[in-house]
Amino acid sequence: MTKANRRDMAIDLRRAFTLIELLVVIAIIALLIGILLPALGSARGAARSLVDQSQLRTLAQGESFYSSDNKDYYACASTSGWAGHVGTRGRTIDYTGATSAVTPVQYYDFISPTLGEELGFSAQRAARFGNILNDFADPAAREFSHLFPASPTPSDVSQFNDYADEVGYRQVSYLMPGAFSVWGTPRIGFIPGQGVVNDMSKYEALYDNFPPVWSGGPAGSVHTPRGFRNRVDQVGPPSNKIVVADGTRFLPPNDALDFDFRTGNNNNSIDFGAFTSGTPQWQGNTAYGAAGPGAPNNLPLSFRHPGNSLNAAFFDGHSENLTQKEVWTDMSRWAPSGSLVLDSAVGSLTTEAQEWVNTTLKQGTLDGSSGYILP
Repeated sequence: MTKANRRDMAIDLRRAFTLIELLVVIAIIALLIGILLPALGSARGAARSLVDQSQLRTLAQGESFYSSDNKDYYACASTSGWAGHVGTRGRTIDYTGATSAVTPVQYYDFISPTLGEELGFSAQRAARFGNILNDFADPAAREFSHLFPASPTPSDVSQFNDYADEVGYRQVSYLMPGAFSVWGTPRIGFIPGQGVVNDMSKYEALYDNFPPVWSGGPAGSVHTPRGFRNRVDQVGPPSNKIVVADGTRFLPPNDALDFDFRTGNNNNSIDFGAFTSGTPQWQGNTAYGAAGPGAPNNLPLSFRHPGNSLNAAFFDGHSENLTQKEVWTDMSRWAPSGSLVLDSAVGSLTTEAQEWVNTTLKQGTLDGSSGYILP
């Protein structure tokens, strides 16, 4: 071997990686990936949350525009959803099939009446449902759902089946607090000319039907003021009252996520539909409760943002990120001012809400019931 060959071999040996050096490099790369991937995941989660908050503000602004055009009434089950029953006795609207971009897909749809025209929603109900669940979805709401096995079956079920087969329906992204979506809790009282009757009898006498009302049952845990009529000036401080929040229902015990596609225009035939929810602090709440029918798998469907949080928009138009603990604690955000947390309901609330009620609220009465008054 010549001196030149020995020199070239020495250079090659100096340039080559040893096995140990190669393993060290691989370990460093793996370490960097381990450090960067969670950071990238967190960045993606934060970005989805920002997009979601922007969409929630759009929903709140849509409600503001709607109320400006409708004497301070905002879009909800008992206003835009029940419009086909108010006024002339017996007049109804068939929500099924092809209608318009702003026709509610069901009683509880407040999104089509406020944003349907602006966002170019379909006139066909099945496709418009898809516009809401797929096109105007929280980017973090990525699960798919199937049709609730409704009875009676809506007449346009074949169109829903076709859409589900061809496109699919994502999970419900947004829920309006149920206490804001319907008329105040009815009660029995004296009505001139009718004697002592229930409010529902009065409504039927006036309209030959009656609108959705807040029953205040276990899912409600609160009674809302009897005269509450879904006006912005009746909700309470707009900056403290949630008009819409992240939330998904319904996950049954078998974990087969579905959504209610019935129109609900037959005398309160559905309780919450696809777009409203009961009191989040009730432990059995289907969307937010730790003891709901689909618990614990229901929780990440609603608390789907970083840190097990959700986003909410308020009646004044701003949005906030709320932790699970914050949602389970403060009940005042989710019902009109003057609502009553029933004495009998406190024990069914989360431990956080029970402590909050007992240390924050004043005791009082509403229409003969006793409990704690929400500010």
